[in-house]
Amino acid sequence: MPLYDYKCVKCEAAFEVTHRMSETPEISCPKCASKEVRKVLSTGGVVGSSKGGQSDAPPMPPCASGGCASGMCGL
Repeated sequence: MPLYDYKCVKCEAAFEVTHRMSETPEISCPKCASKEVRKVLSTGGVVGSSKGGQSDAPPMPPCASGGCASGMCGL
């Protein structure tokens, strides 16, 4: 299920709520219980390490990314 970011209009508390995309749940602020909340556009999740996406692992050969199956691999 997706994680949505919300912000309370009254107390300006920011919080996250998990619910299905097809649902429109009644959401209240966990800090002040106000139902006046707005969905905030989030930047999404980041996967990686503190190295800024760099890895110690050697790069994968083209075959590992599906190149051979598509006929694009020269091996």
